[in-house]
Amino acid sequence: MVETPCMFGLFHPAIYVTREAQEDETILRYVLEHEVTHYRHGDHIWAMLRCVCLALHWPNPFVWLAASLSMRDAELACDEGTIKRIGEESRNDYGRSLVGLTCKKHTAGALLGTATTMTGSKKGIRERVMLIANKPKMALCTLVAVVLVVAVAVGGTFTGAKGAGTNSPGTGST
Repeated sequence: MVETPCMFGLFHPAIYVTREAQEDETILRYVLEHEVTHYRHGDHIWAMLRCVCLALHWPNPFVWLAASLSMRDAELACDEGTIKRIGEESRNDYGRSLVGLTCKKHTAGALLGTATTMTGSKKGIRERVMLIANKPKMALCTLVAVVLVVAVAVGGTFTGAKGAGTNSPGTGST
């Protein structure tokens, strides 16, 4: 029996659910959508690559940090993808289900696992639930920031000042 729903397997991944998820049709739907989103994102492959990187560079704390952040980003992206699939009206119910299913704390050893689990640290779960509850409106802000950066870069690159002198090499002016 699994402690939290997960997807496991590299070539033929399978979704494993808890007894609690099996008993509630709504929770089961959210769990399956969540794990299918992991599959669509290729998170089971990324989990294996994280393990390989950690095995090859186990004494490097930056690799452990990168693996942890990669796992966090995969969960955040999966939550957003799942909400897109189940619909905005189910956002809050999905968040409540997530809290109920994340019973196991994410540990450093979990980074070596290749299953896509619904676990996390208390801070990580809080961040995920806050992002689910308060739908971020960053798309417009990000677009404006990107346009401004591109405009400044283009302005600085293509509007160079003309030289002070009109003499160019080879004109023979004295």
